[in-house]
Amino acid sequence: MCREGRENVTSGTSKAARVRALGLPARVVDFLARERSSGEGSIRTSSLEGDASDRQYVRLIVEGHDGGQRGSYVLMRLATPWAPKDPREEFPFVNIARHLREKGIPVPRVFVDASEEGFVLLEDVGTVTLERHLERASPRERGRCYERAVRTLVRMQAEASRESSRPCRALTYAFDAETFFRELCFFREHALEGLWGRSVSGATRTELDEHFRRLCEEIVRIPQVFTHRDYHSRNLMVQADRLVVLDFQDARWGPITYDLVSLLRDSYVSLSAEEQDGLTRLYRDLARRAGIACPDGEAFRRAFDRTALQRNLKAIGTFAYQAVVKGVDRYLRYIPDTVNSARSALESDAELAPFKRILEAFVEGL
Repeated sequence: MCREGRENVTSGTSKAARVRALGLPARVVDFLARERSSGEGSIRTSSLEGDASDRQYVRLIVEGHDGGQRGSYVLMRLATPWAPKDPREEFPFVNIARHLREKGIPVPRVFVDASEEGFVLLEDVGTVTLERHLERASPRERGRCYERAVRTLVRMQAEASRESSRPCRALTYAFDAETFFRELCFFREHALEGLWGRSVSGATRTELDEHFRRLCEEIVRIPQVFTHRDYHSRNLMVQADRLVVLDFQDARWGPITYDLVSLLRDSYVSLSAEEQDGLTRLYRDLARRAGIACPDGEAFRRAFDRTALQRNLKAIGTFAYQAVVKGVDRYLRYIPDTVNSARSALESDAELAPFKRILEAFVEGL
């Protein structure tokens, strides 16, 4: 969701001053005021650097009149206020957060939903992402973290795939072949043609699109469950002996392999083949125990590799888009490892050899 950024301090003794300084809606201001021991005090703010998203995040540290900290929260500021056609429809993040918390999945609490005014106030779950934690983790700790991530994933797939006390929007729609295909067209447009300047036209474009479509049609035949859609090391926060799950607002039905691929073929943290194999075995064992429909042996490997190929190409397209269209080049350094992951998937099956040959003409480093 976000990483620590620069800190700015904002103080004020009146509600009006705080609203002017921070631009907070009244419901957020009232909540923060109740957290303080009196009307005196201050709110310290530190901006947080978000990932590839139009949302902005700010940490709010509430201090009392004695200077003591009363609480720490994260303010999500939306690119545009939430304005659904049906006024009863909840903001997706809030709706899915409620569903996941009811199912026992560790996600941030929502303290104030002011999404129609462009803000949501959340529990502060710290600044240590799994990616950051692993930078100094021992091999043993690394293994424990990934085992915990797999266990959390299986619990989420098993429990969140069931209805809760109120309707969850993630259970009402699913990945389909057309969605996957559009993501691959996005890759072609922004990576092949945009970033690398390749011309993909005529018969070559038709052939490439045929490979795209076959891949997408195979993936949607994989058994489906509740799918986070972005379950990787930057969306898992390390908090004592648990991992807290972030950025689940795009959750939907999807292949059982999708979130496992996101975790094990992460663009930000590379896992060895041995690590991936061990964690895949753990996943399959836990999934079977949880009653999740899980293909056996070769069928699972094929499903995993096909899903990985689609997601890797989609990720490269996203990184390219950030650089070429939005002028954000910090994601370019993750493209080579993601290309390597795509190569691994392409080389997993001789049936993919024609697909690999056509991609080699366009994908830099493949």
